[in-house]
Amino acid sequence: MTPADPPTYAPHSAYHVLRSVNNIDYSVASAGEAADSAPASPVSWSQSNAVVFGRGNRVHYKNMADTEDVAQQLCKLTSSLGNLRLVQCGGKDQPNIVALATSNGWIQLWDLVAKKMVMNWKLKSVTSMCFGDNMLTVGDEKGTLRHYDPRVNDSTKLKEQLKKVTRHQGRILTGAWKEDGKFLATGDQNGLVLVWDARRPRVPLEVGEMVQRRRKMQHVGAVTALAWCPWQNKYLVTGDSTTEGTGTIRVWDVSLVDDNATSTSEWPTKVELDAQVTSLHFSPHIRELLSTHGPGKTAPPSTTPATPITPIEDPFTSIPLPVHIDPFVSKISNSVVVHQFPTMRHVTTVSVAKKNVAGSVLSPNGHRIVFEVPEESQLKVWEVWGKFKAPRAPSLYEACAIR
Repeated sequence: MTPADPPTYAPHSAYHVLRSVNNIDYSVASAGEAADSAPASPVSWSQSNAVVFGRGNRVHYKNMADTEDVAQQLCKLTSSLGNLRLVQCGGKDQPNIVALATSNGWIQLWDLVAKKMVMNWKLKSVTSMCFGDNMLTVGDEKGTLRHYDPRVNDSTKLKEQLKKVTRHQGRILTGAWKEDGKFLATGDQNGLVLVWDARRPRVPLEVGEMVQRRRKMQHVGAVTALAWCPWQNKYLVTGDSTTEGTGTIRVWDVSLVDDNATSTSEWPTKVELDAQVTSLHFSPHIRELLSTHGPGKTAPPSTTPATPITPIEDPFTSIPLPVHIDPFVSKISNSVVVHQFPTMRHVTTVSVAKKNVAGSVLSPNGHRIVFEVPEESQLKVWEVWGKFKAPRAPSLYEACAIR
């Protein structure tokens, strides 16, 4: 292939597949008195293929296998519980369980099939939730992680079997269990990422870059996205959001736990962007990574005259075309960006909203994605990756045919 040749992409790549399907009405209840609370993300996609989401303090669910299905109400939270802040569906071992968290620290477990609450308990705060193998991990404002066994059907016994650890020094914003349930990654508002071994859950692994004789995984901004690579188990990808409106994607080799080990990766381990990273997803079908982004950098108050119109040359005409140059406008504002992995080469960028894309959830089969756009009161359903079609093997007749 010569440098002039454009790259080619498989038919099931997001380059060919990414497109809008439909929208779902959605709204996020206010944070109430806690103005500095963690961002709300009341939407999740269950293993039984239902999207569970909030409309204010009402929780709804929609069967995504039926395009004509109308969203149904699961429950309505009373004012004494606080406002709905988080929704998290169970893993493969709990396909019909969904966890709800409120601004007052209440956690409820609901059965989607029976449409009833199976358990509830209260903490001082809940800022993140994620399910692993028979495990619900909850993070809070002060950096404490609590591990619950959702199979226990009594709240008293649930608390007795609780495993609790504090290593983060700030609000935990996100967490993700590896698909095999062996490792957990968590990220906080101070930019610290920790990786935990399920066999030794009280001490995080020393992985990352060498900082003062110890390995550390550190971002500049708050860690707002985590994703484990499903087909290269040693890679964890993290994303942050800075107060300036920028973001960075980092690629970590979590197999480097030896103090003397050094990374020899030939691929990029850091991608700096001009917009916040709000979510990350790997495709299970193709070597691609998807990231969603917020509004990006904002221009400071102008103290100089407007940038003059600068002519540029159009390659198809000899007449210069005038354009405005605005260095403060993000190129990926409110967009989804797809990268090849691990090369991190750009595949495609598509603007999916006019307002902040606060996050996203991927379908269990990895073919569709839902973008959260609370400022537009919408969940936007898109096709993202197609089905891989293996080349058809020639029949015995075709293989033996005389040409």
